[in-house]
Amino acid sequence: MSLFPESLQQPTGRAVLLSIKPKYADLILAGSKTVELRRSWPSNDIGVMIIYSSAPVQRLTGVALIREIRECDFDTLWKVSQAHGGGVTYEDLQEYIGSKKLAYGVMLGRVLPAEIPVDPNNLFPNFTPPQGFFYLSPQDYRRVKTAMFPSGVDL
Repeated sequence: MSLFPESLQQPTGRAVLLSIKPKYADLILAGSKTVELRRSWPSNDIGVMIIYSSAPVQRLTGVALIREIRECDFDTLWKVSQAHGGGVTYEDLQEYIGSKKLAYGVMLGRVLPAEIPVDPNNLFPNFTPPQGFFYLSPQDYRRVKTAMFPSGVDL
């Protein structure tokens, strides 16, 4: 049985572990923020992201499926942010994007808060939080998913 019967599609593409400030991670997990704003993005072949809520939380707190990546100029990104609960002010986004000509709106699909927030040091020896993201191997993705959802989850 699925937690989300309306959307049983399996994630496709690679998995990344993404560092997100706790206030934004909480908005994503609550479902009010459906876009993650990024100065850069690795590629369009990312299908799922593991949310690492950075300091002071420092835990893997959920999983989000990625619907699409929008490469935008600042004005378009601001509109995307406003339409999808970006959680930032105009000034904050302007400061974050800086002089970059293009930035990214990572459009989120299904989001699952972890049953158990996981200390990544328990899964990855010598864990160092990524500055932005790092790719997870299929084996690491399964380990992370199992640790966060011990009762199982359809993803």
